[in-house]
Formats: sequence, structure tokens, C-alpha cells
Amino acid sequence: MNTANRADRSKFPPTERDHGERRWVSLLVLTMFLVSAGWTRGQDVNGQTSSSGNNDISIESVEKNLAELSSDSNLDESSVKQLEGILQRAKQSLGEAEKLDAQASQYNQMVEDVAQELMRVDSAILKMQETPTDVNADASVDQISQRLTAAKSELSQAVAKSAELSGEPTRRNKRLTEIPQEITQAETALAEIQEQLSAPLPTNETDWQSQARLTLLKAQSRELNARIESLRQEQAAYMATTDLLPKQQMLASQRADRLRSEIDRLQTALTSKRWLQAEDEAQKLQETLQSVPAALHELAKSNLVIAKSQQQIIQDSETANNRLTEIQQSFDKVKSDLTTASERVTAVGLTDALGMMLREQRDSYETLRAKYRPRVDLSEKVDDYRIAAYRLEDEAETIDKQLASAEPLAIDWRTQDLDWSTLSQQQAELVLLHRRRELIGQTLQSQSSLVQTMLTTDTLRRELLQAIDRFTDFVDRNLFWTRSAPAFSVSELQQMPKAAEWFLSPSNWQSVSASTIGTVQSRPLKSILLIVLGIAIMLSRPRMRRVVLAEGKNASRFDSGYRETGITLLATATSAAFWPIGFGLTGYLLLSNPVGNDFARGLGAAATVVAIYVASRELLKEACRDGGLAEIHFGWIDTLRRYLRRHIRWYTLLGGIGIFLMVALHSHPNPEVRTFGGRVSATFLFLVTAIFHHVLFRNSSPLYHQIAKSSPDSILIRRRRTIWWLSTLLPVSFALMSMAGYLDTTYRLGRSLQSTFLLLVICIIALGLVSRWLTLHRRDVMIQRAKEKRKRRAEQAEQQEKAGVAELGIELDEDMQSDLPTLDQQTRQTVSAIAAICVVLGLAFIWSDVLPALRYFDDITLWQVGTGESIETVSLLDIAYAILATGAIFLASRNLPSMLELLVLSRTTLDSGARYAISSLLSYVVLVVGALVIMNLLSVPYQQLGWLLAAISVGLGFGLQEIVANFVSGIILLLERPVRVGDVVTIDSTTGVVSRIQMRATTVTSWDRKELVVPNKDLITQKLLNWSLSNVINRLTLEIGVEYGADPDHVREILRDVVTSHPEIMDDPPPLINLETFGDNALIFHVRFYLATLEARIEVTHQVNARIAKALSKAGISIPFPQRDVHLRVEDGAKLLQPRNTEE
Repeated sequence: MNTANRADRSKFPPTERDHGERRWVSLLVLTMFLVSAGWTRGQDVNGQTSSSGNNDISIESVEKNLAELSSDSNLDESSVKQLEGILQRAKQSLGEAEKLDAQASQYNQMVEDVAQELMRVDSAILKMQETPTDVNADASVDQISQRLTAAKSELSQAVAKSAELSGEPTRRNKRLTEIPQEITQAETALAEIQEQLSAPLPTNETDWQSQARLTLLKAQSRELNARIESLRQEQAAYMATTDLLPKQQMLASQRADRLRSEIDRLQTALTSKRWLQAEDEAQKLQETLQSVPAALHELAKSNLVIAKSQQQIIQDSETANNRLTEIQQSFDKVKSDLTTASERVTAVGLTDALGMMLREQRDSYETLRAKYRPRVDLSEKVDDYRIAAYRLEDEAETIDKQLASAEPLAIDWRTQDLDWSTLSQQQAELVLLHRRRELIGQTLQSQSSLVQTMLTTDTLRRELLQAIDRFTDFVDRNLFWTRSAPAFSVSELQQMPKAAEWFLSPSNWQSVSASTIGTVQSRPLKSILLIVLGIAIMLSRPRMRRVVLAEGKNASRFDSGYRETGITLLATATSAAFWPIGFGLTGYLLLSNPVGNDFARGLGAAATVVAIYVASRELLKEACRDGGLAEIHFGWIDTLRRYLRRHIRWYTLLGGIGIFLMVALHSHPNPEVRTFGGRVSATFLFLVTAIFHHVLFRNSSPLYHQIAKSSPDSILIRRRRTIWWLSTLLPVSFALMSMAGYLDTTYRLGRSLQSTFLLLVICIIALGLVSRWLTLHRRDVMIQRAKEKRKRRAEQAEQQEKAGVAELGIELDEDMQSDLPTLDQQTRQTVSAIAAICVVLGLAFIWSDVLPALRYFDDITLWQVGTGESIETVSLLDIAYAILATGAIFLASRNLPSMLELLVLSRTTLDSGARYAISSLLSYVVLVVGALVIMNLLSVPYQQLGWLLAAISVGLGFGLQEIVANFVSGIILLLERPVRVGDVVTIDSTTGVVSRIQMRATTVTSWDRKELVVPNKDLITQKLLNWSLSNVINRLTLEIGVEYGADPDHVREILRDVVTSHPEIMDDPPPLINLETFGDNALIFHVRFYLATLEARIEVTHQVNARIAKALSKAGISIPFPQRDVHLRVEDGAKLLQPRNTEE
């Protein structure tokens, strides 16, 4: 019954004073009922606790148990630690219960004091409505200043209190919905604990374990009881103060308003006091001017000038303080509205009504933004005041020196009743100097206060703009998919004459002229420079186009460089910058002057946006000229260039008109005209964009011919129908949304769509420039290598054809060269991948504030990771980023080494093995860095990976030992380089060339073109012969046999002549020829000589053997073949001569 009465009173609160007594009586009865109900529930809870035996547990008893536990010698250390942990948890639960009891007491006190608090608040509200007292007329300047400072401090506190109370209803409503659920959860947990407490003790528990467990359960029961009581008291307190909270809000708001009014009065009184003092001082100085000697008139006049300047400073200070107060109030209101809006969106959700209200606030704050923009001339004003202060300080220092050197005055120079006729000229001068010094001090103080106020005002202006930006961002982010206007109706066409009248109004165009002139006058140098720049670009367009044609001819030559492309790009950009510079200059002249009206600011904003819109399209159009950047340097087909150039013309013109009208009408003061103009112009712009996209991406567009020319298997060709549907239907859907009333949404979508076009144009130009550079670089590398190859062939022209080497196909100088086509293809793939990643990131940045999908994914938490100091959450967006990073790292590890080889290493003097080692190490570094990046995205704590290291250690001890050993050995091979790519090595009985050093194994290609895969560990731990490690000088040994009877010295001389006459055999070290041994059939000579390279080893062997054979034959010395002497022993020769019996 009482609850229903309370609900009725909350719904229909009494407002008439003649019902006051009835209200207080009802509230007292309600309070007594709630207090008694809370007391009864407390008794029930205490009864539960008592029945459970919880009343005998306390923090002191738990501490006593801990002490007894630590002194028990019958328990081992692990058991003691486990039991101590349980008791410590019980102690924490009891401490939490005490805190909850204190909160319950506070809520209970709120209920008890609600009637008294209502009377106090009502009394305070009535007092606030009384007429405030004026400032004491007899108060001094110091007293008023002190009270003003105190009032400002109180106002800050009152504003904070008002903001806190304004959000309190939303918080309490949320808590009132949460409290029943929390009570239910606590009661469920309490029932489970009571069930465990009533259960018999387990037989496998020790006494200490049972006691610790029961202590913890009782403590948790005590905590849950306290939590339930605190929640119920909180619920009762919020319901009891339903009528009190609005009055507290009213009181806080009125107190803040009253303090603002008091501050205004104090500021006015302070300014008035200072003005009167300055005026009185100036009057007295005027009288003094008539009384002082004629010789001191100039000094007296200068004092009068300072006094009048102080009056001006006081007036400026009053204006600055008033503006500071206005900005402070606006700043407080914006902050408060942002907090309130956030709470309302959280409590109510996004609705069209709430969206309309928030958008109205946002539009009003845009007006506030224009009103309180930072002053352009602030720094100049501050500098002027500081320079004047420096001069006064210097003069004050000079006066102090003069007064210090003079004799002290015997009279009071401050008195105004001086008889100047009785003073000597020196005394009169000293009096004037004293008074001047005092005036300078007062003026410096006033100037310092004014400068401080101006700087504070400027800082507050910037903070206000930031607060408005935060509010605008909040509205745009949360109300993206809500209507900002009603759907289109035919009645909106009535606004067309008003929009036309706004554009044709002479007063508006006068404001445009005034804004332009004002900007030129306030910023003459910058304005004139921009105007001259625009005129220069306009006059230079024909010349720039001639430069493009001339450089195109130069770029067509076989020996052209990248310089021609750079000059062409600069000339193309200059020629395309005419219209963007013109519109941008117009926007600058109209927006830089704060005195312009809405029409001038609207035209300025429209011109600025059109400048950005036109820039990308003009650049693309100029690039597509005949003989221009796209044709000569990028290699675009003629049909595509002419096609783009023809359609970009009308698209730029019509789209520019639509954007200009849309942005300009957005500044119209009439919201109905603003809605009509924005809707019509946005719809027109999106339809024009849809037509252009249809023309550009349709199936027969030459764009796909160009793509097929460079990449026949491109996914763009396979998905061209999908591209056409997306690019055409997207702006059409935006136009329909605009007609349906989603104007703010379509504005932002259109801005993002145009930014996307600009991004694509930039990426297309950048890709064309990189492709041109790669083409030129590959041409230069091929020419250089052709020259080197021709030089090597010229040096070997005198030698015979390397038959042995050619047959085997092993030419080390040529085989180890990089595969230029493969490297070029991989480099282009890498550049394309990087460009694609940049486009994706750019699109994500452009559309991130439009489509909240990414932010939505960031709110989906998959798991949490503790890092020791904080808890990091891993969201679905982090997983998406990790997947993208994995793909990027994979591409980078495969293609970056090739890119490094082609672009950097090929320009160095490093050998092929060193280049291969650097490229391989780069791929490893990319993988390691990528792994760290992915771990960081997934919030993997590095310091907590001990288990992973342990697992790796176990794996190394078993199955992974050989794999890791080979991996580490491969890194050692790349760093220490005992074996390099291109080295000739002998492993066991196989000799060949090292062709690859990979992560696990090294590949050696033998002379038979068979690939031997050798584990890297074997190359480190076992013996191998490297023929070309430090140098390629090698020794060749030939074995020559001559007949017995030949003169050994003569044979040796013949062999020496043959060896020393061969051009490939080195003189140092000299050849070595000796009679090695006596063979079975010949004298064996060994011929040992050295070769400078390994390439001709087989051919030299053939040539030397052939020459030796010819020389020995010419000298009559034969080379014997193996001989055997057969001896037959016949015992009966006659028997052998008898004929054989055929019959047998």
C-alpha cells in the first residue's frame, strides 16, 4: 500500500504550497516504513547468520587461527601454506563484509535523513530565489578581487556537482535494474554455502582442514549477507530519494547560476572601481599639469598618458573577462551535454527522436564553434603588450636608479594637496618621478593581468573547440544510422525560391566581398603570395604542356632516365593545379576572416571541398593527355586514356556543381532550406557518380584491356561484373538514403566515397611511377651485364672454346648471376602487394568512422591475457589484424629479399655469395619481427612463456634436435661463410658448386648436374674441401710415363717447356716436374703446376696432355703401353708335333 502511494507521489508530485504539510507527513510515514522494513530484513539476515553460527567469526578470530597454525609443528610446510591461503581468503571476505556494512549504514542514513534533507533543499531553493545582494560599495579593490577568486573556485565546484547530479538519475535507474539480479545471485550463492555448512564433516579431512574450510564458508556467508543487506538498503535509498534528487539537481543548477551572476557583479564592480581610480588619477594628473613648473610639463604629460593608457587597459580587461566568462559557460555546457548525451544513449538507446535532439545540439555547437574560434591576431596583440611592458620595465629601472641617487624627499609625495609653488624644481621632479614609478607599476600589473586573461581565453577557446569536436564525434559515431530529417516530400520544393534568393541576395555577396578584403588586409603577405601563385600557375599551363610533350620524346629514347619522368610528373601536377588552387584560394579568402556571415562561410567551405574534389580528377585527366605521363611513361593504351579523359570532363563539372551546392547550402540559416538543398544536391551528386562508375567499370570498358595487358590472370578481370555492381549500386543506394532522410549519413558516406577516389588516383600514379623506375632499372642492369659479358668474351677471344666446361654447363661467372626476369617479377609482385596493403589500410582509415564494423569487432572479446601489471583483451579485430599480418609477413619474407637484390645489392660490389647471405638473413629477420608483431597483436606475454621454453627444450632433447642443429648451422654458414653460394667444394667423393643454402640443408650441384642435399650440420661438424674459400688458385697434377731407356733430364726439359709455354699456367708458384718412380713398364714423371682460376681446369688438362704427347713424339720418345712377358716351358716337344686324333 505504501509502495503504491510512493509511486503515485513520484508520478504526480505536489507542487502547491498549501499542500506542504500533507507532503511532509507522507514522507515521514514513508521513511518510517522503509526504515522498519530495512530493520526487519536486517533481523532476518542476522537470524540467518546466527542460525548458521556466523556470529562467532571475526577478523580477530581468523588472525588467532593463523597464529596457531603457524606454531603447529605437526604440519608440513605445504599444508601450512595451503591452510594459510584459505584463512587469508576468509579474512578478506570479512573485511569486505565490514565495508558492505558501512555502505548499508550510509544508505540507511540516507533514508532516515530524506525528510530533513528535503526541507533543507527546499529552504535552500527558496533562498536562491531571493534577490541577490549587491556588492558592498565600500569594499576595496583587494577585497573584491579576493571574493571574485573565491566565487570562481566555488563555481567550479558547483558546476562539477551539477554535472554529477545530472547523470545520477540514469545511473540510479541502471542500478535499480541491476540490484534485483545481484540480490538473486547473492542469495543463490548464500544457499549453496548454507548447504555446505550443514553437511557433515568429510572423513578424509584433518581437523585443521575442516576448521579452515568452515571458517572460509562462514566468512563468505557473512560477506554475502552483508552484500544482500547493502543492496537492499541501496534500493530503498534510491526509491526514498526519488523526489529529493530532482530538487538537488535544481539546487545545484541554481547555485551555479547564482555564482555566475555574483561573479558578473563582482567583475563589474571591480572594473568600475579600477576605472574610477584610474579616472580620478587622470583628473588629478591633469590638475598637476597646470601646477608644476613649465620645465616639468613634459614629465607631467607623460604621467597623464600612462594614466589614460591604464584606463584603456581596464576597459580591455573588462571585455576580455566578459568573453572569458561566456566561453567558460559554453565550455561547461558542452561538457555537461556530452555526459548527459552519453548517459541517455546508454539508458534509452538510439531513437530517431533522440537523434534529432542530439543533431540540433550539434548544429548549435557548430554556430558556437564559428563564434569562438581562436583569434588570428592574438599573438600580435600579446606581443604588442609585452613590448610595451618591456619599455615600461626599462623606464622603471631607470627611474629607480634616479630615485636611489637622489636625496630622500622630506614631504609625502602621495598627497594630492601639494603646494607646488613651495617646491624646488628638483623636489617637484622627484615627486613626479615617484608618481610615475607608481603609475608604471600599476600599468604593468594591469597589462600582466590582461595578457593572462587573453591567453587563458585563447586556451579555453581551443578546449571548447576540442569539446565540440568530441561531442560532434560522439553524435556522428552513435547516430550514424538514424534519420536526420524526414523523408522527401513534394512540399519541400517550396524551399527552392528561398535557396535561390539566398544565393542572389546582394547583401550576401557584399559580405563575401567584405570577407575577401578583410582577409587581404589582415594577412596581406600570405594572401598576395597565394594570388600570385594562382596567376603564375594559370599563365604557365601552356608551357607545362609543352614540357610534357618534350620530355615524352626524350623518354622514348633508349638511353632515357628517370629524370624525364620526374619532370613530366611535376609539369603534369602543375598544369592540373590551376582549378584546385583557384578554388582553394577562394576558400582561404572567405574562411580566414571571422567577420563574414553564414553565406560567406558557406561559400568558403564549398570552394575548399570542391578544390579537393577537383584536384584528383584534374591530375588524372592531365596525365591522360596525348604524349603525356600515362602514354609514354606508364604505357597505358590509347583507348583507355582517351576514354578516361572524355568522361572525366563531364564528371568533374557536374560533380563539382553538386558538391558546391551541397556544402554551401549546409550553412543556410533556415533548417528547412538546408535540408532541401542538401538532399537535392547530394542525390544529384550520387546519381552522377553512379553514371560515371557505370561508364568506367562496365564490361566493355578499356580499363580491363589495360589490366589484361599487364596481368592477364588478374582477379580484377575475373570479378569485373562484381566490381560493376558494387561501384554502381553503392552511390545509387546513397541517393536513396538521402531521399529517405539519412542526410548526415549520406554526407559522410559521400565524403568517404570521394576520399576513396582520391586514394585510388594517388595509388595508380604511385604504381605507375614505381613501374617506370623498375623498368628503367632492369634495362640498366641488363645493359651493364651485357657489357661485362662482352668484356669477358673479348679477354678470352684468344683462347680456344671451353669445350670441357661448355659440355658440363658449369660456368661459374655466369651461373651465379641473378635471374633478372624472376627478380623483376617478384619485385613487381612485392610492390603490388605493398600497394594493395596501403589501399586496404587507407580504405580502413577512410571508412572507419563511417562503418562501425571494425569498432564492433573490437568490442567482441575472445579472451583475456594477464601481463602481470594489467589485463589485456584480445578481440575479434585483433585476430583479423593478426591474420592480415601473417599474410603480409609471408609475402614480405618471400619477396623482400628479391626486391633488395634487384634494387640495392645489385648496385654493390659484393659477390653473389654475400648477396645471397644478406637476402637470406633478411628473410629470417622478417620472420622473427613478424612473429613478434603477431604475438603483440595477440597480447602474448613474453615474460610468461617459460612453459613454452621448457617444451622447446624437451623437444630439442628428442625429435627436434637434428632439425634445430641444422637450422642453427645454416645461420652459422650465412654469418661465418665457410661455404658460400658459388663455391666449388668436395664433400666425400662428390665435387660440385654450392647452389643454395637453405634453412635446413645446403644443395651442391655436381659436375654431372646432380643435386646433392647436405644437412647444414655436416658442413659445420665434418670435413669438406672448399676450392674457392680464400682464393681460387689451385694445383693440377699430371702423371706422364715414358719408355725405359729415355734420358730423364731430356724428358724433364721437354715437359718444362710445354708447361711454361701455356698461358693459363702460373709462373708463381713455379711448376714442379720430377721423376716420381719406376713403373712396371715406364718411367713415371709427375708434372705439378698452378692455375689462377677453376673455370679452365678441365680444358687446361686436355691442352697440356695434348702438347706433351706431341712434344714427346717429336723428340722420338714413346709413351709405352702396359706389357707382359709370357714364358712357356715344354717338356716333350715331339709329342706336341703329333697330329691330333679326330676320332677321339
